[in-house]
Amino acid sequence: IGGGNIGGMTLTPGVYTFFKDININSSDLTFNGGADSVFILQTTGKLMLADGTKVILSGGAQAKNIFWQVADAVRVGSSAVMQG
Repeated sequence: IGGGNIGGMTLTPGVYTFFKDININSSDLTFNGGADSVFILQTTGKLMLADGTKVILSGGAQAKNIFWQVADAVRVGSSAVMQG
């Protein structure tokens, strides 16, 4: 989805697989689901959060149910907020 650029999107529960880098740049990413909803994001590349971006939980989604599987490096920019 989004060619790996997922900033500004709202994701529902499920498994998301990327064969490229995941970028959250310039806009926040929202996970929308219930308290028991599970989100899995997998990439063969890197995960990069731009400076000042946020991962937002809505609808009762919980950080403990968000799983990031990253094969390469993870970069969280200055003042960025990461969940999961």
